[in-house]
Amino acid sequence: MAKSPAKTLVVIPACEEAGSIAAIVAGCLPFAARVIVVDDGSADATGARAAAAGALVLRHPVRRGKGAALETGFAAALAAGCAFIATLDGDGQHRPEDLPRLLAAARRAPHRIVIGSRRASRLPAPRSRRAANRIADFWISWAAGHPIADSQCGFRVYPATLLRALPTRRRRPRGFAFEAALLIEAARAGYRTIAVDVPALYGGASQRASHFRPVADVAKIVLVVAARLLARGLSPWSLWRALTLPEEHL
Repeated sequence: MAKSPAKTLVVIPACEEAGSIAAIVAGCLPFAARVIVVDDGSADATGARAAAAGALVLRHPVRRGKGAALETGFAAALAAGCAFIATLDGDGQHRPEDLPRLLAAARRAPHRIVIGSRRASRLPAPRSRRAANRIADFWISWAAGHPIADSQCGFRVYPATLLRALPTRRRRPRGFAFEAALLIEAARAGYRTIAVDVPALYGGASQRASHFRPVADVAKIVLVVAARLLARGLSPWSLWRALTLPEEHL
């Protein structure tokens, strides 16, 4: 498939992903003007293998967290000029071959964040992961004021106009809660989400334990979201919208 006429850059945050990163980069290259891998303090060959596969590699000398890696990648992508920024995890949980469908949705709905939703997959998720994701979905949807399908999936396409419009100096979480905070800020700026069904590939290609801890990390996400809700008086109108509006799918 040819690259999108609207310039797309791919940002992949990666930490200890030497086993999977080269294949992911190679899979994304046909659909993107550039693939940027942010090596978040890896002690293995993640950065070298990503570069050999054709990615621009940016490195954090020490591990700073997924949110910090995404911020570094976003800044580089926006500086390069683009219409859309796609994100994938570096552990093989997302298939690059699904990227064209997300990009097609982004072109059809340029004022939406496109999220790859794993809910329709027939592959059952680990019970703890499934419960944690549902809890996070509820709280993030409440704070955003609309229902969000699979709020914890890092397979997304962001419009560059949104990322340029958001305050650059705002303090955001540096770990997994970063993506939740971004969805909430985007909703307040008028950018809702739209879902595209993708397969669930639990376990990934890297054959390592996930960095995501369902209980501890979702607890952090809920605390971040709850603080933002409390600052707005819990926003019952947002809760009503989250519970009654339909999820948007393409």
